Order: sequence, then C-alpha cells, then structure tokens
Amino acid sequence: MRHVKLLPIFAVVYALGCGEPPPPEEYADAVTADPDHYSVEFENDAVRLLRVSYGPGEQSAMHEHPFHCGIPLNDGTWRMTDPAGAEMEMSLPFGEFECYEAGVHAPQNAGESTADIILIEFKEGATAGTDAMPEHPDAVTADPDHYSVEYENDVARVLRIRYEPGETSVMHHHPANCAIFLMDQPGTFEQPDGEVVEMPAWTTGQVECVDAEAHLPTNMGEEPLELVLLELKGRATF
Repeated sequence: MRHVKLLPIFAVVYALGCGEPPPPEEYADAVTADPDHYSVEFENDAVRLLRVSYGPGEQSAMHEHPFHCGIPLNDGTWRMTDPAGAEMEMSLPFGEFECYEAGVHAPQNAGESTADIILIEFKEGATAGTDAMPEHPDAVTADPDHYSVEYENDVARVLRIRYEPGETSVMHHHPANCAIFLMDQPGTFEQPDGEVVEMPAWTTGQVECVDAEAHLPTNMGEEPLELVLLELKGRATF
C-alpha cells in the first residue's frame, strides 16, 4: 500500500501559540456552511463525496470536516485559515491523493485559476458490509499492474487505477464503488458472460457510483486512463 500522509492541517498553526480551536461541533459542515463551493456527489451511512469548486481568490466560510481524503482535479494553491485567524498555504497538484485529520477551517483559492477537488469524507461509526461478492478475484490481487491501494480502513479502500492505451485487465470484481475519473478516455467492460459493453468517453472529474460487479476493463483511448476508485468493503449495494 502506498504511504498516505495524514495531514493535521491546523496542528502547525496551533503549535505557534494560537491555542486550541473551538470544538468542531460548533461549526457547520462544508455543504451547510458554503453551498456555493461544496455540493454532494454521493452520500450513504459510511461516506460522503463532495465536489469542491472555487474561482480564483474565492474564500469559504469557516466549516468543519471529519477525517477525509482529497483528489485535486487541477493544480491548486490554497490558503487555510483556522478559527483563531492563523493562516497556512499549501499546494495541491492535480491527481495527488492526500488524507487529512478532522478539523475546522476557512479555505481560500490562492491561485489564479479555478481550483476543483473531490473530497471523500468518512463518517464515524460506519461498518463494513457482509454481502457476498461476485465470484471473481479482487482487483488488486488479480491485476496489481493496474490497481494499487492509496488508502484503506475497516470500511473502505481507495484504489489508484491506471491503464496505458490499449491495455486490458483480467476478470475481477469490486464491491459497491464510486469512480473519480482523472482522464478523458473511452473504454470497454467485458462481462462474465462474455458480453462487451462499450462506454462513452469518461471525462476528468466525472464521478460514477455502481453496485458490486465483475468485469474486465480495456482502455480504448489513445492516452492513459487514470482514475481513483472508492470501494465500500463487503457491500454489494450502497
């Protein structure tokens, strides 16, 4: 599994003498506090996927997040302000996967272009499912050349998937999952019965959530196909 840095964003500013922040429960969640910049792509009892979009210089209201991971959809520079008014700046490159401890902040897009991110928020108290999975091997076990683990906990697993042009996989399964596409490319899925389903070109930033399935993907495009896949362990449906 690739090492994922857990970034307690505000630990640095608190260490500078700003004191402890007010409890996170005193602040609204991101969507409630700032619906202009945060919208829900998917939500169930275990996770919530948020689409984040800030224009150049735009700033949010102070809000809280639980433990979460982010996938930037473009290169961005962010300025984070904590409840005590301390600031720190951070760069988030396109496609880089990072996880963050729960915290309270007011972000600002400090760059000169629009900044977009997909956030995966993990809900406290969630449990893995116990559903039967399709009778094919796990993706990472079956095809480690194309599938690697970015992050894993008791409830979910996040995979990085990359296929070069024309590359194909072997038949494998996924539990219920959400895909965050990082490239504009078409593909096909061969089903266990041999049927081949042609998919229209996925687009960068597109999010697709589907129930458990078995398939054999092929990148039909002329460029690499890359995506991040959130799997919900042991769940055939959401």
